[in-house]
Amino acid sequence: MEALLFGALISAVDPVATLSIMGSPELQCDTLLYSLVFGESVLNDAVAIVLFKTFHKYYNSEEILDGSVIPAALFSFFTMTVLSIFVGVSLGLLVSYIYKHTSISEFPKLEASLLYLFCYLCYATAEAFGLSGIMALFFNGVVLSHYNSYNLSTTAQTTTEQFFATVAVTMETIIFLYMGLSVFTGRFQNWDIMFSLLGLLFCLIARALNIFPLSLIANCCRRKGENRISLKTQCVLWFAGLRGAIAFALSMNMPGPNSDSYASATLFICMFTTIVCGGFTENILTRFGMKQGLDNDDDAHDDFTGVENLISTESPLARRLSADLQERYRSFWHDFDDNYMKELFGGDRVPDRQAGDYELSEQNDLYDF
Repeated sequence: MEALLFGALISAVDPVATLSIMGSPELQCDTLLYSLVFGESVLNDAVAIVLFKTFHKYYNSEEILDGSVIPAALFSFFTMTVLSIFVGVSLGLLVSYIYKHTSISEFPKLEASLLYLFCYLCYATAEAFGLSGIMALFFNGVVLSHYNSYNLSTTAQTTTEQFFATVAVTMETIIFLYMGLSVFTGRFQNWDIMFSLLGLLFCLIARALNIFPLSLIANCCRRKGENRISLKTQCVLWFAGLRGAIAFALSMNMPGPNSDSYASATLFICMFTTIVCGGFTENILTRFGMKQGLDNDDDAHDDFTGVENLISTESPLARRLSADLQERYRSFWHDFDDNYMKELFGGDRVPDRQAGDYELSEQNDLYDF
């Protein structure tokens, strides 16, 4: 059970460490690469926390995690995930509805303050029900960005954007300070160097066994020539698997007599990946042509074509049917979103049906929640 707990926590790729490096304006990271790293790191953290909590239930339980209990554990894992998403989406829609159908925009200070409190309410609600607060907060932010950001006044848009950015930078600094101080204040009486090195090695192997097959599956669901995950991008994704605060925080909650060994090994892996892998990020991006403005589209297409031809067995008819289904789904969602969802919750209107009712303001184009 300790091995399962350690595997769950060490698999968390830290978005703070990764995105603080990838998101640096000086690096000019490729947009697709940044989006993939962002989505993977945030959702990966949430899934790791949920999985850790699921395994933690069985550590001191009289019930042994054997073959007969695995279905119940999987059901608990998926239930916690789905309910966390439901809490985040539901509260996001509720907040958007309140902002859309009230005159709160006439009070910018109250408007910005309530938005911050509603976000905290989402996190606290999920944690109170034993769910994943991070996953609920992430989907809450997606909903608020899509709908509620257009309901805010100009003053509130500017205020919330600067406020959340300031808080984010402050929290990143505190997290890295906490991890750095833990090197000198932590308990390392039971630090096993061989275990730490093997943990780092198997983290690299396991990440490669996930990145490349999943990227291939993702490319099969993407249109040819549109946002393909090239082999170079996959290599950078594999290299960008930095571990950080989430993994270390979970390791501090490890039960049992070997908790010091797990905490020290996790801290070693976090420090190594952040300093070594993070320090070479710019060189890797330059070497693989993953910076904006570099002409790497042809190479990116060529290095994937060979792999696609070797593995793909999909017929032209199947590809056409898949493209038709994707187009119909997108068209249905956009129509439903414009005609029903945005009428209730707000959002960016499409000015092609009733020009008088769908006027875009410059403030909405500039605002990014």
